[in-house]
Amino acid sequence: MRSLALALLVFGCSNNTINNNGGDGGSGQPDMATAANVMSLQIGPIPLASGQERTICSTFRLSNTAQIDVVQIDTQLAPGSHHLILYKSMATAERKDIYDCPPLDISNGDIPLYIAETQNDNKLPLPTGVSYQLAAGQMVRLEAHYINATPNAIMGQGNVHLTVGDSSKSYQAADIMFCGSVTPLAQQLGGQGVPPGMSMLPPAFFAVPAGIKIFGLTTHEHKRGSLMTIDKSSSTAAGQNLTMGQPYDNPPFVVYDDNSLLTFNQGEGLRWQCFYNNPDNMTYYFGQSAQSNEMCFLWAYYFPSVGHFISQECWR
Repeated sequence: MRSLALALLVFGCSNNTINNNGGDGGSGQPDMATAANVMSLQIGPIPLASGQERTICSTFRLSNTAQIDVVQIDTQLAPGSHHLILYKSMATAERKDIYDCPPLDISNGDIPLYIAETQNDNKLPLPTGVSYQLAAGQMVRLEAHYINATPNAIMGQGNVHLTVGDSSKSYQAADIMFCGSVTPLAQQLGGQGVPPGMSMLPPAFFAVPAGIKIFGLTTHEHKRGSLMTIDKSSSTAAGQNLTMGQPYDNPPFVVYDDNSLLTFNQGEGLRWQCFYNNPDNMTYYFGQSAQSNEMCFLWAYYFPSVGHFISQECWR
């Protein structure tokens, strides 16, 4: 069975795909083509038996020889995908062949840049003059979390397309907020978890730095999640509703264009709350399995960068 973790494919401005599919006969090394303005990354194929849940990663170096400004990210995912995440990796050695890894793992210092949660409709155009700035030969990690809920074996796969901006222009740096409710769901921290029946977590609030502008929002729960709301507010009290994440496996991905960017004054920020419907006679706690654990997270994309907000900054 082919163990290919990554194929680096590159597209030009036209609809014609330049794709070197010659490969290496299945040794797990990448296929490459000449760069134009879109760099495409592929993770998979990922074989999954019926009922199997699996998270796999591939860590590798991009082929760019100079800094690039990524001005749009888009993804297509095969059926069975729970999420795909692109990280800026702190690794110094490549690990191209796919390997099993814990989902949403930032313990090694990797910085999440983008999450895709649906098969399509994952396009994230950055505002005019804004980019993700990636160094020459940037190390990145792709993480693909798959669950096969069908009675038959399936093959998972994810494709990520990075549109590169004009190298002669100057861009403001974008960054991410990966915020959520952790303590109330964590059994080891004394939280109440998600009991049988309908329940909700208390609302949480994070005051964002004044002057930033948010250009994208999405939510993240697992299969007992019935709803997640995100408001613009100045406290845990409800404010201006921004999105309502439902259903859990196809949450809305809200993208704001140049004319509708979210702005914040001093003391304003994001308020979120998660709701659940647990049909089982047991309590579920915070964790990484999409089948046996729950989550309550939001992803916000913003500029200009004043650092990434994850973990201790905005987990509640």
